[in-house]
Amino acid sequence: MAKRVGKYKITKRESAMTLADGGAVDGNLFVAGTATVTGDFFSPTSLPSFTGLTVTGSTTVAAMTSTADTIHTFNYAGDAAQVVTLPAATAGTRVVYVLTVDTTGGTATLTFDCAGSDKYTTGQVIESRNSNAVVYDTSTVGETALVFTPANNANNYISQGSKFLFWCSTTGEWNVHLDAKDNPAGTGLLGATAFGS
Repeated sequence: MAKRVGKYKITKRESAMTLADGGAVDGNLFVAGTATVTGDFFSPTSLPSFTGLTVTGSTTVAAMTSTADTIHTFNYAGDAAQVVTLPAATAGTRVVYVLTVDTTGGTATLTFDCAGSDKYTTGQVIESRNSNAVVYDTSTVGETALVFTPANNANNYISQGSKFLFWCSTTGEWNVHLDAKDNPAGTGLLGATAFGS
């Protein structure tokens, strides 16, 4: 059956070649020139905007379940373990965690756990440290946790102002980006972050 795009009637085959009637691209899309996207755009390889997210006040809790489309500010200092359970990974969901204090208080871990059967998208890359060098950890199939272990001093590479950004472009899978800020009084060469189950 023919559909209309503007004043033109088009077939199913022609409809598959246009996005004007709300179609989807399956495969590569090349755009020459300027492209404007209105609405939300989610991709595993593109960082989403913070626009429209709600900001929460600072909190210190041992365990918390996060809220979708929220910037959570919290007082993790490394002196007590904290476990954060991400909301259900629904396509289009964004969650941000901002550390509001320095992480010089101890070596207790900060863990970001996926809820239910959710997992981290395979191939996510997170910055870390090992033997005073910058290293990276890559998520593998089925991993459900992201764990930061600080050093008990001012040389952590993750400290006050660091942001963990989570976004979902495929239901059931979380993408993650770390915007690490080290303590200006330290070297930024210590601490470790890794994916796990």
